[in-house]
Amino acid sequence: MGLSKKSMQKLNTCHSDLKRLIEAVADDEKCAVICGFRGRYEQEKAYYDGRSKAKWGASKHNLKPSRAVDVVPLPLDWNNISSFEKLGEKIMKKAAELGIKIKWGRDFKGLKDYPHFELS
Repeated sequence: MGLSKKSMQKLNTCHSDLKRLIEAVADDEKCAVICGFRGRYEQEKAYYDGRSKAKWGASKHNLKPSRAVDVVPLPLDWNNISSFEKLGEKIMKKAAELGIKIKWGRDFKGLKDYPHFELS
C-alpha cells in the first residue's frame, strides 16, 4: 500500500526509528501521517485549540528530527475510534517486533490522543 507523497514528506521530518516503523506498518495498512515535526506556530495553535497539552518546546513533535508522529487510519473518520484502536494496536505490535520502544497517546492521562506515537 505505502504512504502518499504528502505523508512521506511529514514522515521524513521524524526520527529514523519512527520512519522505519510507520513505513513497515503502511506496507499492510491504509494510513496517513498527519504530523511529524511541528514548529512553534503549529504547536501553539494545537495547544490553544485543545489538541495538545504541550506548549511550544514541551512536545516531542518540536524536536528535529521529531520524536513523535501522528498517524491516522484511512479512510479517515474521526468518530470511528475502533479504526484508530486497530491501527494503533498494529503499530504497537510492529514496534515490538522491530525493537522500537514507543508510547501511544491513547494511554495518556487526560487527553486521549489516538493518532499520536512517540519514542520512549
